[in-house]
Amino acid sequence: MLPAVKAFIAEVRAIYAAHDDMETRFARVRPLLEVLLKDEALNERSTHWPFRNDPARRYVENLLFYEDPDHGFVLNSLMKKPGEVTAVHDHAHTWTLYGVLRGGERVTRYVRRDDGSSDTRADLARVDDRLVAPGYIDFVRPYEIHVEATGDQPTVGVIFRSHRVGDFWQNYYNVETGDIAKSKGPVQIPFDLS
Repeated sequence: MLPAVKAFIAEVRAIYAAHDDMETRFARVRPLLEVLLKDEALNERSTHWPFRNDPARRYVENLLFYEDPDHGFVLNSLMKKPGEVTAVHDHAHTWTLYGVLRGGERVTRYVRRDDGSSDTRADLARVDDRLVAPGYIDFVRPYEIHVEATGDQPTVGVIFRSHRVGDFWQNYYNVETGDIAKSKGPVQIPFDLS
């Protein structure tokens, strides 16, 4: 494993051992992810990572670099080709720090205007819309709704999550109709960073 990634994992494990509160954990992990995103070896290695998403079929992969055996947190990557748009979605109960390593994209955030009691319909309002560049970190708390869209360059994200996704239901929202669909989210592909 790359030295910067090993150091990141060791420091995160220490944070998790010292703090039980997720807000505190993620506040302390965020500056560590900022440092990791600046690592030249990781950036160079990322130029060889595979792009295999198929948004038309709603197939999305995350490269899974590490899953902690004691605390359950994961480090992975999302690779998006130029012009690729994720579904409007949440990450269910997981906490996420999504860092842009290479490229750039538009990140749009939504909130529910309804009371949130329906799991099949939602009335969404856009609350933030920004262009982001390498080094940007989006902090996504449980059930926060968002979408990412790349521009004319590919985007490589490095993601720290409280839990591995892909084996529980997440919400996918249709902004126009209000319909909510369920998906198990990105397929996790184990990937060696050595």
